Amino acid sequence: MSEIESSGALFENLVKQLVELEEGKSKILQQYFPAGQTTERYEFETLIDNYIKKVEQFINENKDKQTGCNEVPFVTIGSEVEIEDLADHASFTYRIVSPDQEKLSADDISYLSPVGKSLLLKKVGDVIEVKAPGGVFNYRIKSVKMCREVMI
Repeated sequence: MSEIESSGALFENLVKQLVELEEGKSKILQQYFPAGQTTERYEFETLIDNYIKKVEQFINENKDKQTGCNEVPFVTIGSEVEIEDLADHASFTYRIVSPDQEKLSADDISYLSPVGKSLLLKKVGDVIEVKAPGGVFNYRIKSVKMCREVMI
């Protein structure tokens, strides 16, 4: 992994986020995947487990690098992501949020949505394919930054 310099506030936010995610995982599973062990539930559990591992690894490898930078090397919950539609080259900026987020803006998308799931843990330059009810869409990630405190 390349060296990433991040602020103490970023690390505090990520640690808090991990604690809340680990503590709330079973509630989210019950609320959004109540039918037992379905493929969707398994995919969600795998995604969240991988997310927790990757964020913990990032924190452990970079916790001693303290600057004012708010860039993260991959898409996290709470990060602001700029993507480009590869079909028409339009750019969009979204903030990845929890499905239980109370204060939402028009640019907030849940990490359980097709776009949110496809973006989570991806890096700048990655091309993602999003299978949504409206069709299949391809996007390139242009930038990722942590924008503000996150509620899980």
